Amino acid sequence: MVYNCFIRCRVCVSITRVRLQVGWQEQHPIVIACGKCGTSLLGKVHIGQDEPGLQFEFDNADILNNDEKADYVIECSGEFPTVKQHNGAQAPEIDITPFIRNQMRMEEKNGYEKFVKSVSTLNETAEKWTDYKRVLDLSQNGNKSFLLQEIKKIFPEDVFPCRNEFEILRAIHFIEIHGFVLPLRRDIIDDLAISNSVLEQDIEQISELIKYLNNHDGYSLKELQSLIYKMLNEFIEVYPFLIPAFAIQFYKENSLDYAIEGSTTSTFDSVKQFYLDAYEALGTLMILPMSLNNIKYRSNYDSIKAVVNKEKSLDDFIGLTKANRFHFCDETESYTECLHVKVNSKLRNAIGHNDFSYDTITQQITYIPNSKDRSKKETAYLLEFETEAVRLFQAILVISEYLYRLREVDLMNQGNTTINPNTQFNRSKKIGRNDTCPCGSGLKYKFCHGR
Repeated sequence: MVYNCFIRCRVCVSITRVRLQVGWQEQHPIVIACGKCGTSLLGKVHIGQDEPGLQFEFDNADILNNDEKADYVIECSGEFPTVKQHNGAQAPEIDITPFIRNQMRMEEKNGYEKFVKSVSTLNETAEKWTDYKRVLDLSQNGNKSFLLQEIKKIFPEDVFPCRNEFEILRAIHFIEIHGFVLPLRRDIIDDLAISNSVLEQDIEQISELIKYLNNHDGYSLKELQSLIYKMLNEFIEVYPFLIPAFAIQFYKENSLDYAIEGSTTSTFDSVKQFYLDAYEALGTLMILPMSLNNIKYRSNYDSIKAVVNKEKSLDDFIGLTKANRFHFCDETESYTECLHVKVNSKLRNAIGHNDFSYDTITQQITYIPNSKDRSKKETAYLLEFETEAVRLFQAILVISEYLYRLREVDLMNQGNTTINPNTQFNRSKKIGRNDTCPCGSGLKYKFCHGR
């Protein structure tokens, strides 16, 4: 269903017709600008799902009760890319809704259903985030008794008994799995070989790698884990702005024209800092897939494949700039190949030097790729920028799986022993191997906690 709302800018009194695609979310942001004076008309729409109804809120604009002749027209959606703002007198006739248009782009027949399920899971994670974050914080800094207390508040004890350090680690890591990996990189859950293969590498080399990391400031297992938790928290704050960009991952290739369609849930400033932080975080975390590639392909964690200059060791890698580290995203070596990330380091550097401008109407970013030659400029659209931000975060989630396996090895090296999964503990109900896992992942028990 499409609903039309007319708003009047409080600065220049021009009228904008907001053509809203009513979706399934309870609420979502609306981020548009006045076509005449450029004033930001930030807003929010509340959509009644159980009891139908719509309620709009706007900064710097008044909602008009009657249909008016619009100076500008813009499509809005909390789910999809939409046609950008047009002059009211020149606006093209749009006889297809954003929902139908974007359904036609889906790569798979059930693509929309997968997309909705992913966003719904993220919404659930956001609702529980206060409880989840408390567990993550305690795991890094808190008292163990309080940590166990908080884990039991959110997870069933018969699934997460937390009888030793391994089971405690598994319960904590499940927040990442269910809350983020499942909706954003389900492929590394469906194919457990991606993370399990870490434990199949030379255990002595893995142990030497852990020792190396723990002896370098900023790269210890605990510091890398804290960095990942920081990015989880930032993503929860920003993901409602990024949903239309995330939807593009479900589309057929090259089915979207970025010059014509954009986002009405965000602006460049609302996601810029998240992009910068994700870029920096991934540049640090890249040491893990790099080192695992070294072990798998060169039998030594410290023997790297030179890419930029004549790098020979991890010390050389650490000495590189973040931009140069991304050159090591080698698609021929498995631990970096599955990150599926490509970065625009020139744009990132331009942002860092404030060598860019942003047009709120066209949603085009213009930047200087080389500060030494300011006569040359390049452009990118907001949705392209946001897509890269999402990809950066998804790569961080893959590396979080590598780190989890390293932490398991670290526990073993500290003398901790695993408990046989068949060891009995109090269960309120026997779980069949083909039953849905009670943890809420949606997977069969044999593929989840039954393994």
